[in-house]
Amino acid sequence: MSAAAGSPRLGIRWDPRWDPAAVPTVARHVEELGYDELWMIEDCFSAGGLTTSVAALGATERLVVGVGVLPTVARNAAIAAMEIAAVARMFPGRFVPSFGHGVDSWMRQIDARPPRRLTLLQETLSSVRTLLAGERLDVEGAFVKLRDVQLEHPPEVVPPVLVGTTGPRGLEIAGRFADGAVIPEVAAPGAVSWARSLVDAAGRRGQIVVYSYLSLDDDREAALRAARPLVSRWLVSGDFPDMAEQAGLGRDGAGEIDDDLLTSIATAGAPEDGIRTVAGLGAAGADSVVLLPRGGDWQEQIELFAARCLPHFKG
Repeated sequence: MSAAAGSPRLGIRWDPRWDPAAVPTVARHVEELGYDELWMIEDCFSAGGLTTSVAALGATERLVVGVGVLPTVARNAAIAAMEIAAVARMFPGRFVPSFGHGVDSWMRQIDARPPRRLTLLQETLSSVRTLLAGERLDVEGAFVKLRDVQLEHPPEVVPPVLVGTTGPRGLEIAGRFADGAVIPEVAAPGAVSWARSLVDAAGRRGQIVVYSYLSLDDDREAALRAARPLVSRWLVSGDFPDMAEQAGLGRDGAGEIDDDLLTSIATAGAPEDGIRTVAGLGAAGADSVVLLPRGGDWQEQIELFAARCLPHFKG
């Protein structure tokens, strides 16, 4: 089944707490259930995003696999392009990499935080995309310095390269120097619309991938109780002030998260709530909605959504 016209693509996000040895099994199950995408992540110190992406791609036939996000501070631009090109050649049209500047505390922990993270992000994106296009590159940037570099095996199908970001400057970079953005799991429809407008204003229409917590149950209140702390802890953390502001909670995220706001952000509540959440994020500008199943019963969660919600979005 493919996504119905006007519907977002649906995916599942890998949880870094899961054993990477299970990647092939989980990827096959996600594909069999009818999802379009599986998104890997590269949290410190769990598992490599490119390694797990290849494992997922090799175990499936049609599933699109994304990785969000690869910290630019941990990779040389030319080597990153070489790795991405190899994956894209092996699995044409099925791989979507994304870059970010890295979680500040983790980057300090591994002594890899540059003073101008967004400059490094911009230079890396520009260089990687130029190399993936098969061009020869000389660049003398503040951070990226390449001399006469050209990939020996550029991809025949050049993958889109996205940016994991939430701030206005990062979204502008996503529009100017990348092919779109990956938005974290605290975005209300208003935040998605805002991000879409900034990305598109900076370039052509970019791809927008939105993460959303998944917590469904025929007992609606139980599902909402499980989802609320997942959303609120991030909104009050200070890590996503623009997302909190766009949700109407103030930049500190301290406003009230009522049920209507919660179910616009998280795919939570009864199955019919989940359908409305995904439809709302899609209408706001999300091309893909990627679900983060709550802990504990994650397999039951993705199966419940597949059985009760996914058919609504398939043609």
